Amino acid sequence: MFRTSIRNKLIAFLLAAVTVPLATSIIITYWYTKDSIAKERIGVTAALLVQGRENIRHYMDTIHQATLSVYNDAKLNEAIETGATDYLSDKETYRALMHMANVMPDIYQVYLYLDLAKQPYLLKSALFKRIPESPQPFRPDTYGAEVAVQPPHASHDYGFAPTAYIEPATVMTMHRIIRRVPRTEELGILSVDVDMQGLRTMAESLYDRSREQLFLIDERGYVVYGPDPGDWGRRLEQGWAAELLARPERAGSVFVGGGDGFRGVQVYDTLETSYLRWTIVKRIPDEALYKQARDVARINTFVLAAFSLLSIVVTVGVAFLFTAPIKRLIGYIAAIEKGNMNVDIRLSRSDEFGLLAARFRSMMQHINNLIVKEYRLELANRTNQLKALQAQIQPHFLYNALQSIGTLALQMNAPNVYKLIASLGKMMRYSMNTGETSVPLAKEIDHIRSYMELQRNRFGDGLALTLDIDEQTLQVEVPKMTLQPLVENYFKHGMVPSPEQPGEIEVRSRALQDGTIAITVRDNGRGAEPARLERVRRTLRLAGKGLDPEAEDADGGGIGLANVLSRLKLFYGDEADMQVEGAEPHGFRITITIPARGKEADDEDHHRG
Repeated sequence: MFRTSIRNKLIAFLLAAVTVPLATSIIITYWYTKDSIAKERIGVTAALLVQGRENIRHYMDTIHQATLSVYNDAKLNEAIETGATDYLSDKETYRALMHMANVMPDIYQVYLYLDLAKQPYLLKSALFKRIPESPQPFRPDTYGAEVAVQPPHASHDYGFAPTAYIEPATVMTMHRIIRRVPRTEELGILSVDVDMQGLRTMAESLYDRSREQLFLIDERGYVVYGPDPGDWGRRLEQGWAAELLARPERAGSVFVGGGDGFRGVQVYDTLETSYLRWTIVKRIPDEALYKQARDVARINTFVLAAFSLLSIVVTVGVAFLFTAPIKRLIGYIAAIEKGNMNVDIRLSRSDEFGLLAARFRSMMQHINNLIVKEYRLELANRTNQLKALQAQIQPHFLYNALQSIGTLALQMNAPNVYKLIASLGKMMRYSMNTGETSVPLAKEIDHIRSYMELQRNRFGDGLALTLDIDEQTLQVEVPKMTLQPLVENYFKHGMVPSPEQPGEIEVRSRALQDGTIAITVRDNGRGAEPARLERVRRTLRLAGKGLDPEAEDADGGGIGLANVLSRLKLFYGDEADMQVEGAEPHGFRITITIPARGKEADDEDHHRG
């Protein structure tokens, strides 16, 4: 195409001359902007982590100062050093623990154990507990330090009976060993459980949870906070965590290249006090780090492309002047390929291009005439087939209807005969109206009501009809006389006249999610033996393939189910289907599936075709 098209050659050279310098400029600008924005983002993040570090430090220092009350509170300190457990000592212990718990609302519970008295205390939600002399204190892992912070864990009861109305929580614990000052004799242990909600709130204010990650890791690699609460309190086994904790710098940033599925930058800062060393890590993926750079590059690309397009349009105008007629003809051909056979080919020229357009226009008119003739012939053939198949049903139906009216007139001599005649007239008008081959499903339902009214007077009031019709299906177009043969099948093959077993027929319709309609006719008759059921299915398979099967009713009595399926296939094509099966505990079920579209949608499809 490049060798045989002057326009393509001209456009190619102009594009190369204009776009290569512009593309080079865009690439250089993008990389410069990307680097600048990344540095700025890292700087802002580092400043944010410093602020967050100080907030967390203040938060933890408040808890730490609260634990020092074991030394600052003289009466509590006296009780600890003497091991007193009398009423007044317990009262002072309760007061001191309450003061400690009220330092901040996040304190979940306070545990105190006195070595001399062998006495544990627990304060939870203002509920003060003590157990009579307990020889063994509850000693969580304090890592061998005077004061240590245990990573998040499920709250425990420290050996006390659990409190039913207080929900367990995820907490971190600050443990303090109590000693006799100035000597180093151990007098007890104090554990303060702190609910994670406060620390979580501070951590979540430091990052965008939808695009970034933030971790708070202690010196042993345990997660104090992370984006996944399931990781809290667990050792972070990922390699990047160990590498970050081993770095000598207290703060900085590290670019990582996807070793654990993450590609981006890690900005970190260290919170270090006399009782803890935590590392705050914020992980920013490339898509978030360079989003602004990509947006700037996209804007620059759009602006530069607009100027490039303007230059190209002005330059290649002459080329389009000579090649425009060919392009227009190609456009007409493309529209015809998409199915639009009525393209108006307009090319008012007196040269060879005009002659070519006129010949092409004449050819398309001739093709359209041939298509219209074939379409009308096919439509007439399908209509005649539908009418011929419908006409086969009427004699047997009229015979049964007249027999019902005659029987009632002879046996009862009652005015109900008028009602039967009216129902019969309504049915005859419906079935003999050959001007319409398809009707809304609502008309078919009315026809079934009239048909069942006649059959009820024929077989008695024990015959029941149940209609469960989805209103969304009432306007769906179906071939005329589709449901009546399905209901009639019960009277031909399934009905068991018996006062102990009244006849029941149920007709249901449902609009399915896949755009189809399911219509089910079920009865409680004798059903079909397996051999006969398989014979019916074989007959339906032949009818579904457009073949001419033998009548599926071995004992005669109408065209039956194959007739209905043949008409559905003519009307809907391969989208129609029919399934037959036994019903529990006994009976027969017929289910037809058709597309959920009405006549208007079908007409539109024909017009588009």
